[in-house]
Amino acid sequence: MNSSASHEVTFRPVEEEDFPILAAWLAEPHVRRFYQKTPVTLEEIAQEYGPSVRREEPSVCHLASIAGTPFAYLQCYRNADYREWMDMIGVDGGISVDLFIGDSTYLRKGLGRASLSLYLQQVAFPYYSGETRAYIAHEQRNTAALCCSRAVGFRPLRAFLEDGCEMLLLATDRNSLLQHRPMAGREVNEVNML
Repeated sequence: MNSSASHEVTFRPVEEEDFPILAAWLAEPHVRRFYQKTPVTLEEIAQEYGPSVRREEPSVCHLASIAGTPFAYLQCYRNADYREWMDMIGVDGGISVDLFIGDSTYLRKGLGRASLSLYLQQVAFPYYSGETRAYIAHEQRNTAALCCSRAVGFRPLRAFLEDGCEMLLLATDRNSLLQHRPMAGREVNEVNML
């Protein structure tokens, strides 16, 4: 990945006006394959993401952009706020993060790694300042996502089933992430966490 691309990645909270962007991304074949397997309507997007956008749910949702153009969705949440999820993955705390690159023109450019690393350093861990461990889960057949997360410093923890899919849970902690640092957090031009 070219280092100039990493310093251009910025984050901003998802707003209701972004729902058409999310709807378009969730219809993309590469997103449907692993993230949103069934088609969704704009109304379903509003039902799914609206509570988080309005702060009625504890997850925090962001868009990643380059030069003002959104290309990816990321979210983070405290596992303890989602007991069913915490029980499914077999952990007793920490935070989880999710991401997908929605715009296919941004695939295979190292931006997944850049976005995930910077999001953890600049958004997720600062927002949940009392948490020291982060988790991410991918379908075991999603080799691109697994490679991305491992490149950032996540390590495999355990396999589990989610909705009949074989998943792999990976974990990292704040200190090892900072030591791993595939790119420095100071390369981010701007991060609007809330």
